[in-house]
Formats: sequence, structure tokens, C-alpha cells
Amino acid sequence: MTGVLLCGVLVAGCNAGEWEEPAHEQPGGTGTEASIGSTRQAITSPELMASLECVETYVNAGTCDWDHWSELWETCATYNHPALEDGYFLDEVQSGNCTAANWPTMREYLSTPRSMEVRLRESCNSSSQVIQGAEANGCYSLEPAAGASYVNVASGKAVTLHAGTGCTGDSVTVQSDASLCDTSFESGASADGNVQSFRIADAEVPPSDYNYTCAVGESECVRNYNPRLGVVNSTHRVNVVRVALAGKTTPSMSSIMANVHNMYDFFVVASRNQVHRNIIGTQTVQVTSSNCGKAKEQAVAQVSATAFMTVYVLPTGLCSISHATGGNIYLNDNLFRTYVHETGHILGLAHGNARDPSTNKPIEYRDASTFMGRFPSDNYNLPQLHWLGWTKKAELTQVNAVLERDRFTEVILRPVDVNANKPDSPIDHKLGAVWETPDGKNRLFIVVPKARLNSANDIEGGTVIVYRAPTCKLRADCPTVMVMGTLTLARFIATNTNVHAVFESPLKLSVVGSKSKNVQVAGKTVKEYEWVKLRIALPPLP
Repeated sequence: MTGVLLCGVLVAGCNAGEWEEPAHEQPGGTGTEASIGSTRQAITSPELMASLECVETYVNAGTCDWDHWSELWETCATYNHPALEDGYFLDEVQSGNCTAANWPTMREYLSTPRSMEVRLRESCNSSSQVIQGAEANGCYSLEPAAGASYVNVASGKAVTLHAGTGCTGDSVTVQSDASLCDTSFESGASADGNVQSFRIADAEVPPSDYNYTCAVGESECVRNYNPRLGVVNSTHRVNVVRVALAGKTTPSMSSIMANVHNMYDFFVVASRNQVHRNIIGTQTVQVTSSNCGKAKEQAVAQVSATAFMTVYVLPTGLCSISHATGGNIYLNDNLFRTYVHETGHILGLAHGNARDPSTNKPIEYRDASTFMGRFPSDNYNLPQLHWLGWTKKAELTQVNAVLERDRFTEVILRPVDVNANKPDSPIDHKLGAVWETPDGKNRLFIVVPKARLNSANDIEGGTVIVYRAPTCKLRADCPTVMVMGTLTLARFIATNTNVHAVFESPLKLSVVGSKSKNVQVAGKTVKEYEWVKLRIALPPLP
């Protein structure tokens, strides 16, 4: 494989069942404790089992390794399963750990739905010993003198830490992982070692133009099932760490900070002013190991600040890949696109893959319309923007109902570009048309990503792309935080008026109109599109 490889590693996960959970607090009011024990039903789909059995043939042949990764990825269709696409499996393969000796443990982990536990740990380190864990909503008391110093917060949950037993007394609420060494109760007293109980509840996200509901009868509404909107769309506490090693060169702190600031400037625009930054610290830490994994462990041990995300910039050449895990990103280069890619994993995005139209086979990380591929880009793609809560209700239209009734519909699409607000756009100019598969597990987003060709990539203005993305209605379908990966199923330019079949679906698409003008870009004349009108059709009924 060539180019810069970007990957993500497990952040957190979820059990089978609906994302929306009812409270499991027992009767009796405040202070009643829920059972710590919980039932975890392992639900493994036949498709995931088939992929794992395919991987096992590589394991048994001694070829579950980095040299055979692309072949394995394609042959075993690991890209179809979030449990295999969140980066954990890739990281194990790249590290040489996908061996016959390790496979039984790896397979069990990969086939078991991830836990949604809230965990309290004994020291101010995210990998320290777990003191207590729980999943269900309710109140839990710690053992006397437990002395918790770190809390892992499950996706979509809020945890209120209390100084008294039975969820009473001084408290503080967190919605993401936190070191209690620098967390205070409302009174100002330190929470470190002073938590006696904690309450788990569903995180509440205030309604807004971007956090909307779909009412009964609103057949065109595209619901967002992301439980982390309140965490994603906030002011992120960001810690920046420059890692130094004798004999190696690490980018300067000034160049690192320039990329962090530029990334959050992009987030402000793309999120419609919902995401902001709060740089809580910058530091350079010295490590002594030239082994990638050990050097990262040494760096993490020297950092204790509670942050939404900690950026670790590693010495050049120390690690072969960049990746994300927990609330940390580890960068092996200082490219802007690497920052945005790895932070995308922290936000909940998986990779952007493409389909080879000549073979119909997927090609990993080949979607240039998103930073979650491996090529230069200028945005995330529309399914990912929607998952992050960066689109409005009126900007998407679901076409299932009208297609079932009339067998066709026509939709005017305006270019997504960087998702900037365009108040002058007519209400019937949509960012995307969405068709949900009959099993409800996937959606097809029909999109015009760009108004015109620019220097970021080779996507022409007016190009139509169809993405497949998971709906994530059920936890079993999306068992990790890094869930919103996509696969391009079709791509054609606006001047091509042929009828286009969409791979893996009954949809037929054709351009029936557009509005554009000629503009100059780098001495070349290119078309800049205001909108593209598409006819979307299903085959006639027999």
C-alpha cells in the first residue's frame, strides 16, 4: 500500500438493542441503586461470522499480516462490519499480532458486541485498573475507600459523580471521559478520590435546527440516530502534546498548533458554528523508547489533563501509521488532512471507501470526497455530516415513500461544498436525497459534493455521488463509536444524461437539468454548479 495510511482504534462501544434506552432505575426514587450486573447477549450476524471465518483462513496460512492486508480486506469484506472497521483489527494486523496463537482471543473480542459500561478507575490514567463498572441507567455506590480517579463515560450517557452515598451531596456531571485529578465538584472541592456514588442517565441534547425529531407522517424526514450529538457539538477541551525522542525530529509546537487551529476553524464552518475549541494545555514530553507502542505509553503516562481529545504528535518515522484510540489521536506526520481524519474517528466517523466500477470491488480509503479517505479532501461526506448533526432537517429528503407510490421522483440538489449555510438557497434545493434499504440497516445518500473543481482533489463540479452508509438504528448494527463509514456505489458527472444504475440497489438515476456558469480556476475554465436536478426511479411494478 502506498500513501499515508490513517486508521482508528476502538474508542467505546455499545450493546445490542435500541440506541434509545429507557431508564432502568428501580422504584423508590432518588438514591435507589440499580443492579450492577447486566445481561450481555452476544449477537453475531451470519455475515460477520462469514468474514471472521474468512480471516481465519489467513490466520491459519500465516498471512494475516500487513503485506496481505489489502487482499484480506477485500476478500473477507471486512469493510461491511463496523466491528472490523473501527481500527482495532487493522492495528492488530499492522502490529503483527494477528497470529494463530492470538486468534482465539481476537475472534472472541471481534464477535462480541462492545460494552457500553461506565467505568471508574483507580488512577488518573485511562488504562489504569477498573474499580467498578455499570451499564444501566441508575444510581451506584462505590465500595468504601475505593478512591476513583478516572471515569470512562459510555457513548450517549451522562454520569453525575457524587461525594455522598446513594447519589447525594456535592456533585459534578460529565459526558465524556474525565480524569478526576483535575475535576472538581460544584463546590470547588476536588473529585479525585472523593466519589462515593454515581448516577448514569441518557445524555440530553437540547432541540435545535440540527437536533430535530421526525414526527409521525413526516415521510421525507431523515432521522439521526447518533446518541453523541451533545458531546460532539460542544466546545472541545483539547490538549496538545509534542513527543520528543533523541535522534528523531518532531514538528515544532508552532506548526502543530497551526494545524489544530486550522482544523477547528474548519469545524466551526462545517458544523454551522456548533463546534469550538478550548486549548487547555500544550506540552513537550520526552520519551526514551524507539518502539512505537512503548513510546506512546511513555508519552501518555506524562499527561493527566482531562480533555475531549489529546493530540499526540510523534517523532517522524517512529510509527508507521497514525491512529485514534479513546480520546487520543497519535499522528505520525504533520499533515492537516491527518489531523482532520484522526479527529473524525474521535467524533464517530469510520473510513470512506470507494467501489471500483470495473470490478465492483471496494477499494479501501479511496473516497476523495471525505477526509476519512486517504487522499486530499476539503470536507467530510454528507452521510458523515448528517451523523455529526451538521445538517438541518429541511436539507435532506427521504424518497422511499414517494418512490413506492409513484415509482419516480425528481429532486434538486445543491452542492454540499463545506456545508456552509446558504440562506439564499430555495427550500426545495436539498443537500441530499436519501433512500433506505428494505431491511432498514443502510441508507443511500444521493449527493452533489462540490460546486466546482478545486485544488483539493479531482472531483468536478456537479459530480453526483451515491454513498452507502449504516443507519445505526440498533446497537448490534453499529457496535463501536467509530461507526459512520461509507462506500461509494455510483459516481457520474452532471453532463452525463444517461440512466445510471446504482450498485446493490434497484435505483436508477438520471440528470434532467442543472444550472452552472463558467469560472476561471488556476488558468482553466471550469463549470461552477448552482444546482443539479435528478430523476430517481424504481423499476415498474410487474
